[in-house]
Amino acid sequence: MINYNKICVFDFETDGVDPKVCSPVQLASVIIDPIKLEVIPNSEFNITFKPECIAKDPDYEYTTDVVDFHAKVAGCSKADIMEKWRNNPSQEHSWKMFVDYLAKYHSRSSRKSQFSAPIAAGYNIYRFDLPIIDRLSAKHGNTNKEGKTDIFYPRDVIDVMNLVFYWFEQNGELKSYTLDSLRDYFGISKDGAHDAIKDIRDTAEIMIRFMKLHRKLAANIKFKDSFRQ
Repeated sequence: MINYNKICVFDFETDGVDPKVCSPVQLASVIIDPIKLEVIPNSEFNITFKPECIAKDPDYEYTTDVVDFHAKVAGCSKADIMEKWRNNPSQEHSWKMFVDYLAKYHSRSSRKSQFSAPIAAGYNIYRFDLPIIDRLSAKHGNTNKEGKTDIFYPRDVIDVMNLVFYWFEQNGELKSYTLDSLRDYFGISKDGAHDAIKDIRDTAEIMIRFMKLHRKLAANIKFKDSFRQ
């Protein structure tokens, strides 16, 4: 069965590590053509969010080291990060921009439904990014009759961390399944790592290479009737 649904590789950067409560501060994504397995030109999306705690209290101060982490990634001061977050667009605005962006990449231009929506893809999204998607979808009214998000295709998800595990679960050379470990192993630069736009570009590149490998191998393997006695 040929897949015609486009693939959306996305990544959140947040103000915490718990997907049940943290607020997004950045969301980046890119769209993959499912037939060519190529990034669709001009499909990159990158937007920032004002954290909910700052929206409620502009003088809010974080008690964890999350601001230090973002300052180190950005190469700036903690005060710069806080000032940036205070001036970011509202969550409602940025979320609507993302929903509208996804709507442009359905597999059909008319009679759109959840089943023509892009397939969600990313790195470690089962544990982290998808729970945030579900939470924001419920908050902003983007759910189906089952109470699940309706902005992505409902059946399939591509978590590149799982995909890599299938190939490396007996490989003693890979230090861990973090994206940074894969960068080291594959020879991908870590410059700009942990900025969402860099992370989705690298994740998309890794995913495309493995999916092309899958297709090449699958074309030379006989699956039909292979379990028949």
